[in-house]
Amino acid sequence: MKYLRNILISGLIGIGIGMIWLLVELLFSMNSNNLHSVTISGTELAFWIVAAFVIGAFFYLAGSIFQKDNWSLRKQFVINFFVCFVAWTFFELMINNFSLSFDLFFGIIVSFVIMYAIAYGGYFFKLNRDISKINQKLKQVK
Repeated sequence: MKYLRNILISGLIGIGIGMIWLLVELLFSMNSNNLHSVTISGTELAFWIVAAFVIGAFFYLAGSIFQKDNWSLRKQFVINFFVCFVAWTFFELMINNFSLSFDLFFGIIVSFVIMYAIAYGGYFFKLNRDISKINQKLKQVK
């Protein structure tokens, strides 16, 4: 049950990040300085919500790679990065009808690195804070 709860929470976090991402994309796609020129259909919004949830849940599932105790942190990180990158690339290609160009591939790389930094940067920041709290408590025990 805790496993499903964590997937749900990660999916909801993915929706939050995905909606911010959608907002940024919509603002960059404005043809003029008029906010009324930005529109999105209900179908597109629903797709973004579902896709963001799935991406958030996937990032959580891919994070299970970090549970492999016999792998170094570097190996875990590299494997996680490439597993997520392959999935992200497939998702982006699917959205773009599997038509690949240099500009699209460069955009995929840039968007993935940004999303990866947000997702795992937050994870490692929280992990670092937790470790600091544990170390503080250990110092108090001595």
